[in-house]
Amino acid sequence: MKSYSKEEARRMLCRYHNLDGAEDLRGKDGAAEIMARIHSIQYDPLCVVARNADLVLQARVRSYTEEVLSGLLYADHTLVDGYDKEMCIYEARDFGRFSFVREEHEKQVVATLRYRNQLDALEILDDVKDFVTKHGRTGTKDITIGEAREGRWGHRKLSSAALDYLFSTGVLTVADKKGTQKYFDLTERVLGPECLSCGPGMTDVDGMTIEAFCEWYVERRIQSVGLLWNKRGGAWQGHFVSDSEIRSSALQALEEQGRIEKIQVEGIKEPFYLSKSLYDCMNQPSAGSYARFIAPLDNIMWDRDMLEALFGFEYRWEVYMPAAKRRYGYYVLPVLYNGNFVARFEPEPVRKAGELVIKNWWWEKGVTPDDEMRGQIMTELERFAEFLHVEAVCPKL
Repeated sequence: MKSYSKEEARRMLCRYHNLDGAEDLRGKDGAAEIMARIHSIQYDPLCVVARNADLVLQARVRSYTEEVLSGLLYADHTLVDGYDKEMCIYEARDFGRFSFVREEHEKQVVATLRYRNQLDALEILDDVKDFVTKHGRTGTKDITIGEAREGRWGHRKLSSAALDYLFSTGVLTVADKKGTQKYFDLTERVLGPECLSCGPGMTDVDGMTIEAFCEWYVERRIQSVGLLWNKRGGAWQGHFVSDSEIRSSALQALEEQGRIEKIQVEGIKEPFYLSKSLYDCMNQPSAGSYARFIAPLDNIMWDRDMLEALFGFEYRWEVYMPAAKRRYGYYVLPVLYNGNFVARFEPEPVRKAGELVIKNWWWEKGVTPDDEMRGQIMTELERFAEFLHVEAVCPKL
């Protein structure tokens, strides 16, 4: 079993995600290349500086704008909204294989409807589907079928609940989005036939075995991060992969097939599994000095315990904590410098302030910033403000 130091493992991860900027990935093509590598990014509608998915991509891709992701999702339809780890954005070519996930997720959706006292939404599914078939892209404001009623929480209209159910089961797909308003259409009218099958070597959806799917899904999740250990955590969240027995069986099969490799990181007892695609990135020239601001739900942040073990960086997303219990702030971005987390900062809400204002800045314990570090961080602040289309108002670091 190969052994790497923590520094080497950190460098490998940052190189794999192009956080070091060694690859000159730009704009739409760069975003598509990164998505082909990591497959999935977590969607969250919260927008303090920008939405999570956009923050993930701008850290890896030069000249990135929010319009790039919107175009890949709702013009090219090479990416799609769907349930993966949680609600995510993933490659449309994987849609067919996700039929197993949708079948499991459907059970949760039905349970939610039951809790909300909205099971009657299941009685109008055909009517809602017929409406979308006739009218095309449909938002919740465009359709009212079934009795409006008060539930415990959630949609007030049964037709809105039915739209969400049909989306969750794959009958409908988000064809467009204006702000947070989703517009649905029939999946077969949005995605090509190649996206509705299971892909090479797996025939069609009906012919894919659960074992083949689980192996593919576990390997894909490793690729989303770069390397993972076999411990319960946020990176293994979701159907199938969160089951330790299913996951361990798939990991063993993948290792025997040579599709993944088990490695050891010095100072960490638990072995890691890495994607062979990680090695492909190691051929790139070494990156120079760099700084990046990392999204709270970035792929490398998914497993907070693994993050702390590898980087020595403790991070908790405090958005949903009462203000009095927060250690840092409401929405805090980690600062990565040359493979190490050196600081974190809390920005003011950008759209409200009209500029990038750093409300609080915290250097990590033991970090003594020099001119080089400060310079790289200031350069990244300028790049970040350009992405946000605002001026940066920064404290003296």
